[in-house]
Amino acid sequence: MPRVRDYPLRLKQPVCDVQAFLSSAGGLRPYALASADFEPLVPGGEGADVLAFVNDVPAAELPPEFGAAFGEGVLSELRAWSFNGVPPYAVRVRLRDARWREGESTAAGFVWAGRRAAREAGHCIHEGVLPRPYITRWPPARTATHPVPEYDAPGPRPSVPGRPVRDVRVRLVTPAACGVFAMATTDFEPLPAESGLLFEFAAEVPEDRLPREFADAFEHGVHHALCASGTRRVPTAAFRVRLHDAKWHEVDSNEVVFAKAGRRAAAEALRCCAEGGAPRPVDPWPSHGGPRA
Repeated sequence: MPRVRDYPLRLKQPVCDVQAFLSSAGGLRPYALASADFEPLVPGGEGADVLAFVNDVPAAELPPEFGAAFGEGVLSELRAWSFNGVPPYAVRVRLRDARWREGESTAAGFVWAGRRAAREAGHCIHEGVLPRPYITRWPPARTATHPVPEYDAPGPRPSVPGRPVRDVRVRLVTPAACGVFAMATTDFEPLPAESGLLFEFAAEVPEDRLPREFADAFEHGVHHALCASGTRRVPTAAFRVRLHDAKWHEVDSNEVVFAKAGRRAAAEALRCCAEGGAPRPVDPWPSHGGPRA
């Protein structure tokens, strides 16, 4: 893996169709859907910025403030990884397509989506893997003249038909040690093929009951586990995952343990799909010195 002293890294090839998706299902998150290409950038000279953002989505399709917010999010995330003031990559980020919904989308949501796209692209660059897709078919454009991005080949589809799996409970608690506390209850609902979605996360636990970074980590763990068993990083089964209960601890909870909880929940849902039956029961919620409900 390249060292930070080698920054900025020159991309050998572009990373195309890096998708970022925030679902407003559950009513607690803004809606944002975007696709961006991360292209090699040759710096213009000594002291020139090695990061650039281009918005190719017309204003009639995406409000300019949303496009600018996506650029703010993706560039701020990349700059946050700088070493001695040098960003990690010499890259031009090109926003190729995006969708928004009246009353459900916000500029903050597109900043959030930009940060997600940067993290996914960074993973692809370092691991040499393809981006994880969220959709197989884009929602209709608002303007008839705006084309849907076309790429070289259509992506594969999920290989396992999903079925509803209700009340998948995960309990990661180590009373004798610090730093391990995560509890969550989720439903896994199959997404219809006509939706075009491969993965959707519905956050139904408000932020005053579960910090956003823990919910994000849980979602990342679920998505990672579903894609790890699939083909070309497509989820094994297309699910809407509804997080409807969770508990955390002010001292012993962290993003790592909630990501692990998400992976465990996804593994249990896939086991239920393969073997049939209900999820395995877990012990009742313990108090553990006062978790946050």
